[in-house]
Order: sequence, then C-alpha cells, then structure tokens
Amino acid sequence: MRRPAGRKLSPVRFLLIAIGLALAASSAEAGCKRDGILAFPAPGAVVPTNVRFILEGVGAEQARVSNLVGQELILRAQDDSVSVKVLQGWKSTAHRVAVMLKPNQRLQPNRSYTLMADAHLPSYVILNQGAGETFTWRAGDSADEAPPKYLLKPAVVEGIHRGEGDSLTRFLKVTTTLTEESPSYLVVSLRRARGSNLTQTYFLPLDGAEAMMGHDECSGSFTFDDGRAYKATIEAYDATGNMAPRLPQVEFQAPTRVER
Repeated sequence: MRRPAGRKLSPVRFLLIAIGLALAASSAEAGCKRDGILAFPAPGAVVPTNVRFILEGVGAEQARVSNLVGQELILRAQDDSVSVKVLQGWKSTAHRVAVMLKPNQRLQPNRSYTLMADAHLPSYVILNQGAGETFTWRAGDSADEAPPKYLLKPAVVEGIHRGEGDSLTRFLKVTTTLTEESPSYLVVSLRRARGSNLTQTYFLPLDGAEAMMGHDECSGSFTFDDGRAYKATIEAYDATGNMAPRLPQVEFQAPTRVER
C-alpha cells in the first residue's frame, strides 16, 4: 500500500508543534534541575577541630567543584581565619564529583566557621536538606584522634529500583554501625564479580547506620548493570580522615529494572 504524500504544514500548525516539542524537552530537563553542591559534614553540624570537609558537585556543578582542586580557600570565624587546601577526591559515573578540603591548621574550639567560597563558586546552591545559604559549621571543643571501629560490619541490602520510560532510579542500601562520635562516611570501590574489570570508586556519607549508593534519573554515586553480581571494597572514615580497620570484600547482586 502506498503511503499518502505528506501534507505541507501551515505556519501556525508548524509553530504549535515546535512549541509542543520545546515544552516537552523543557519538562524532561526540569526533572533533572538539581544542580548544586552537597557538603560533608552537612552545614550546621558540630565538627572536631581537626576536621576535613568534602564538597560534592552535582550535575552542572561538577566542573566548578573539579576546578577547585589545587586552590586555597578560607574558613573564617569572627576572630580566626584558616586556609584550606583543596585536594583531589572522587568522580562518579553518574554526574557527580567530590573534592577534599583540608584545613592547614586546626580550628579554634567552640567557634562558627564559614567557608568563603563565593569567589570560586559564585551563586552556589547548597543541596543538603535543611542547610542554610552558606557553608557554615560549628567547631566542637576538641580534636578527634581515634579511628572508628565496627560494631556491625557493612552489608549491602536492597533499596529502590524503578523505571519510568527512559528514566531509571536504582539505589542499594549499605548498612553498618560504627563506634564514632564524628560524622562518618564510606569510600566504596565497586567492580563486577565476573567479566568487566572496570572499577568505580566514590564516597558515601553515612546517615546514622545507612548510606545509599546508586543513581536517580539525574545523577548519583554508582551505576549498575541489571542483575549482575558485584564485589565491593568498603572503607569507613570519620570526618578527620581516621579509617576503620580494613574488611574483606562484600559481594552482592544488583537489582533488575522494574517498570512502573
């Protein structure tokens, strides 16, 4: 059967279709408008005087955060100023990058410090839930010299996995319990148990006894192949860089995509 010859669109109809396509594209992009910066420890937290910070660039902020490496920033309190060296951190496979901020001296106890980042990150947006508009922390009354210890070894359990059209959200939960008063985080090195030797390495902040690894439709820490077995080396650190004892690798299965 012959296809009917295409009809020429009127200017008005062409304009309406173009507007519709533009709105559809804009709507799809709007679902991923989460460009900004996450900080560890979260702004507002009480931190040890020998703390190290992590800044994580999400989405379009990856480049600006990456460009901080090698720069010196300033932490400023009312009566103190501390220079901060920005060190290389980690880059995820899903539009995130993290850098380490190492103060060149200890903070003074019981003072509030603000990171003076505007010159390098003008108009930055902090994505930490409940955070204010500046990177501000409160130094506690002492340093933290003791490394964290495991009360419960890390385990990977099923989290969230769902698909909607071309969008995929997939997270796995890492559970562990540490004897540690400072905010803590994990560094996970992940590779397929069989086949590919590609290794993904990224940091995960601990929220109580849990950390989430994976990605949503916009960004994330790790990507997985459906249903594949993975091996993970998991290291636990406190906010000063002290590391818990090393543990054997953990093996787990990535979830399979579930269409909604």
